[in-house]
Amino acid sequence: MHHFLHFFSLLVCLNVIIIHSNTLSACQPFCPDQERLALLQFKNSFHINCKRDSSNTYATIIPYEKTKSWVGGESANCCSWDGVECDRISGHVIGLNLTASCLSGTFPPNSAIFNLAYLRKLILSYNNFNYSRIPSEVEQLSKLQVLRLFKSKFSGQIPAEISNLSELTALELGEDSTETQLLKLQNPSLEKLIQNFTHLEELDLKNVDVSSTVPLNLQNLTTLKVISIDNCNLHGKLPPNLFHMPHLETLRLSFNGDIGGSFPEFPWHSPLKGIFLSGTSLSGELPPSIGRLAQLENLELSLCPISGSIPSSLGNLTKLTHLYLANTDLTGVVPPSLSNLTNLEALFLMYDSVEPGQLISNLAKLHKLTQVGLNGMTLRAEVQPFANLTQLRELYLSDTHVVGLLPQWLGNLTQLEILQLGGNQFLGQIPQWFTQLTNLQGLALIYSSLSANFETFSGLENLRYLILAGTNLTFPPTSQTNSSLSKLRLLWLMGCNLTEFPLVLRHQQTLEHLRLEQNLIKGSIPQWFVNTTKESLLSFQLAHNNLTGFEQPMTTLPWTRLEIFDIKGNNFQGELPIPPVSIKSYDVSSNLFSGVIPKAICMATSLIKLDLSSNNLSSQLIPHCIGDQLSNSLQVLNLRGNNFHGSIPTSFTSHCNVKMINLSENQLEGNLPKSLENCTRLEVLDIGNNRINDTFPSWLGSLPNLQVLVLSHNNFHGSISDQDLGCRFCSLRIVDLSHNFYTGELPSRYLRNWTNMMAVKEGQSDSYSTRITFVVGAGEDDEGSVFFEQFEYSITITSKGSERLYSKILEVFRVIDFSSNNFTGKIPDVIGELKGLQALNLSNNNLDGRIPASVANMIDLESLDLSRNILYGVIPPALAQLTSLEVFDVSYNDLEGPIPQGNQFDTFLSGSYVGNSRLCGNLISKKCNNAEVPESRPMTKEESNEHSRLVDWVVRSCGCVSGIIIGIVIGKLYITDKYHEWFMVTFQQRPRRKVKRAMESSTLLTSTI
Repeated sequence: MHHFLHFFSLLVCLNVIIIHSNTLSACQPFCPDQERLALLQFKNSFHINCKRDSSNTYATIIPYEKTKSWVGGESANCCSWDGVECDRISGHVIGLNLTASCLSGTFPPNSAIFNLAYLRKLILSYNNFNYSRIPSEVEQLSKLQVLRLFKSKFSGQIPAEISNLSELTALELGEDSTETQLLKLQNPSLEKLIQNFTHLEELDLKNVDVSSTVPLNLQNLTTLKVISIDNCNLHGKLPPNLFHMPHLETLRLSFNGDIGGSFPEFPWHSPLKGIFLSGTSLSGELPPSIGRLAQLENLELSLCPISGSIPSSLGNLTKLTHLYLANTDLTGVVPPSLSNLTNLEALFLMYDSVEPGQLISNLAKLHKLTQVGLNGMTLRAEVQPFANLTQLRELYLSDTHVVGLLPQWLGNLTQLEILQLGGNQFLGQIPQWFTQLTNLQGLALIYSSLSANFETFSGLENLRYLILAGTNLTFPPTSQTNSSLSKLRLLWLMGCNLTEFPLVLRHQQTLEHLRLEQNLIKGSIPQWFVNTTKESLLSFQLAHNNLTGFEQPMTTLPWTRLEIFDIKGNNFQGELPIPPVSIKSYDVSSNLFSGVIPKAICMATSLIKLDLSSNNLSSQLIPHCIGDQLSNSLQVLNLRGNNFHGSIPTSFTSHCNVKMINLSENQLEGNLPKSLENCTRLEVLDIGNNRINDTFPSWLGSLPNLQVLVLSHNNFHGSISDQDLGCRFCSLRIVDLSHNFYTGELPSRYLRNWTNMMAVKEGQSDSYSTRITFVVGAGEDDEGSVFFEQFEYSITITSKGSERLYSKILEVFRVIDFSSNNFTGKIPDVIGELKGLQALNLSNNNLDGRIPASVANMIDLESLDLSRNILYGVIPPALAQLTSLEVFDVSYNDLEGPIPQGNQFDTFLSGSYVGNSRLCGNLISKKCNNAEVPESRPMTKEESNEHSRLVDWVVRSCGCVSGIIIGIVIGKLYITDKYHEWFMVTFQQRPRRKVKRAMESSTLLTSTI
C-alpha cells in the first residue's frame, strides 16, 4: 500500500510539472519507509527538555519541540515533519534542521541518523547531548554538505573521520564562551582536518581547543567565505595571504593571544566585510591600504599591540558599522576623516594613546551611533556634543579627566542601557535626576570622587550590573531595601571601606558576580550570604580583606555553579575547601591554609588557574592528577611558598596547555620530570629554592615559548653541554641557574642562540601582549559574561641589599644569573652580543681570564656582577660607555690598572673594587700615578701550551711528592720574571666558598608572580 501511495504521489507531481510547472513547490514528496523509521528511532534516542538553564542557553533563539510533529503510522510522510527536508523528486531525506529542538541525552555512536545516506544538511545546534563525543560514524554521511553542531554540549576529540566528508561547504562545531573548549582538535590536527575540504565556504570552530599554529593550507581553500576560529589556542605567525583570499568575507581569530605577525598591504576590490582579530598579538602599523576594503562593515582589533597612528584612509570605509580599536598601542591624533563614517553604530577607542583632536565635535554628525567607548582619552570638559546623541545605548567615558559635577544633559539620554563614568573628578552626591535613566541596566562609577547612598539606585528598576569601586558609599541601616534592587546580577564594591558584608545582599537571589576586594571586611563569610547565593553565584572575589573563614566551616565550597573563586590576601585557616567541578579560576594565595591539596580538586577538569601560593600547605606528594587530568585545561599553576615534599608530578600529558609553572620555595626533591617537554606552550618555569637533584635539563630547550627559566638554589650539577644542537632555548629572556653546583665552562653556543636577549630596548615591545589571558565565561546570555584575567609576571633583582621590581618581564627584561656555581674558564666574547641584557651576574665562580671588552656592547646593561672570581687584567675602559649601569661589582678578583672614569663609573662606591690590590682610581684609597700603566701582555699560543703542560705536571706531582718538595722545585725553577704574572694568577689564594651557598647574600634572582 505504501509503495502504491509513493508511486501515486510521483504521478501527481509529474502531472503538475507538465501542466503547472510554476506550482512545483506545492508538491509534497513522500519519504521512504526506512528513512522515516530512522528518524523516529533517532527521536526516541533522546528525551525532550525545553527548560532553559544557565549552562545551555539559547540567547535570542527560542527552543521548541520540533520533533513533536514526528508522529503517525506507516502512512505518515516524514517529508512533512518539522525540520525535515526531502528531495522534491525522490523523496529522500536530504536535510535535517533541529536547531534548539530541546533534544537532551547522550548521542549514541550507532545513531540511526547515520542511515540517512542521502543527507546533505545536518544541523543539531543548541541542544544538550550531555558531553557526548561526536561519533566517528558521521563519515557514513558521505553526501553531507552542511554540518552544524554548535553549542550542543559535545566534548572530547573531534573525530578524524570528519575530514573524509569532502563535499562539506559549511562546518560549524564548538561551544560558546560559557562552555569554552569542550571539544579538542589535536588528532587530526586542524591542518589535516581541512586538507580535503575543497568546497568549504564556512569554517567555524570557535572555542575548540585546536592548539596548533595557523595552518598554511587554510589559505589554499579558495572557496572559503567565513573563517571563525576564535579562542582556540592558535599560535604562530598569521599567514598574510589570508587577507587576500578571493572570496573571504569574514575573518575571525579573536582571543588567540599567541597569534603574531603584522598586517599586509590590502588589495583593491576585496570582498572582506568583517575582520575580527581582538585579543591576538598582531603588531606593527595598520597600513593606509586598509582604506581599500570598500565592503568592510566590522573592524575589531581591540587588545592588539598594533602601533602607529590611525590611518586617515579609514574614512573611506563608508559601510563601516563597528570600529573597535580599544587597548592598543596606537598613537597620534584621531583623524577627522572618521566623521565620514555616517553608518557607524559602534566606536571604541578606549585606553589608546591617541589624542581626540576633533573627534568629539565630529561625533555629532554620526547620528546612528548607539555605542561609544572613549575610556582613557583626555577629553576634560569637552563632552557637551554627547547630548545630541540621543540614540546612545552604551556610553563609556571613564578616565577621561572630566572635572566637576555630573553633567545634567546625561539625564536626556533616556535610551542609555550602560554608562561608565569612573576615574574622573566628579564631585558631590549622585544627583536625583539620575533616576530619569530608567532603561539603565549597567552603571560603573569606578574610583571617582562621588558619594552615594545605596538607596539612590532603587528607582532604576532595570539595573542589573552595578560597579561602585572606590566610591564613598553608605547603606540603609537595615537589610530592607527596594525590591527592584533584588534583581542585581553583578555587584562590584571594591575599595569602598566596607567593614562587613552589606546587608542588602540578603535579597540578591539572582546575584552571579560579586567583588568585594580591597575592603576592611573582617571575621567570616556569613551563612545567610551562602544560603542566598548558593544556586546563583558564578564569580566570588574577596581578595585583600581580613577574613578568616566561613561562619559554618565547610570542606566543599557550597556554590554549585561557581567558576571564579578569589580570596587571596586574607587570613583563611584550616584545610583547603574543595571547589565545585565548574571552577575555572581558584586563587587562595597568601592565606594561612594548611594540610594537603585534596585530590578531589582534579575533578574540576575546566580549571584554568590554580594559585595556592604563600600558604602553609604540606604534602609528601603534589597530586599527580594535576599533571594528568588538569594539564589539558590548566594554564597557570602556582604553588610557590609552601612546604611541599616529594617529587614534581611526572604525568604532564601530550595535551598539556600550561603556560606558567611556579613551584619555587618548597622542599621538592628528585629529578625534573621529562614530561614537562610535553608542555609546548610553557612560557615560565620557576622551581627555585627546592632540593631538586639533577643535571642541566637541556631537553627543555625544545620548548618554543619558554621565556623564563629559574632553577636557582637547588642541587643541579655537572657541566652544561655546549654541543651544536641547533636553536635551543631560543625564546629565553630570563635564566637563573644561581646557587647550584654546575661545573665546566660557560655554554657559549647557548649564549649565541639567545636571540631574544640581543634586541635593545628600542627594539623591544612595551605592550601587554605577553600577559596570560584566558576567558572565563558565565551567565544567562552570551554577551557580557566573558571575563579576562591577566597575569603579568614580575621579577625582583636583589643586589647588595637593594631590590628593584620589574614588571612585564616577558617583554622588556633580560637577565642571566649564573652566580654561585663552579663554572671555570673564560667569559666568552660572545656574551657581548646580548645587547639587550639588563642584568648579568657571574659572581662566586672560578672564572679566569680577562673581562671581555665586548661587554661594552651591552648598552642596556643595568647590573653587572663579576665579583669573587679569579679574573685578571684591566677593567676595559669602554665600559664607561654603559650609561644605564647602576650596579657594578668586580670585587675579590685580581684586576689591575686604573678604574674607568666618567658617566656611571663616577658613582660606584669603593666596595665595588675591594679585593683587587692592584687597581687604582679616584674613588678608592690607591690613586693612580701619572705614569702610563703598562697593559698586560697577552700570552702567545706556545706559552699557553707550555703553561698547560706545567699545570698537568704540578697536579701529577702533588699526588706523588710532598708539598714541601714541590714548593722548593717550583720556587727555584719557575718563579721567574717570565712566569711571575701567570703564577700569581694561577696559584693565588682563591676566595673561600661557603659550605651552605644557598644562604649567601650575593646577588640573588627570585621571581614573584
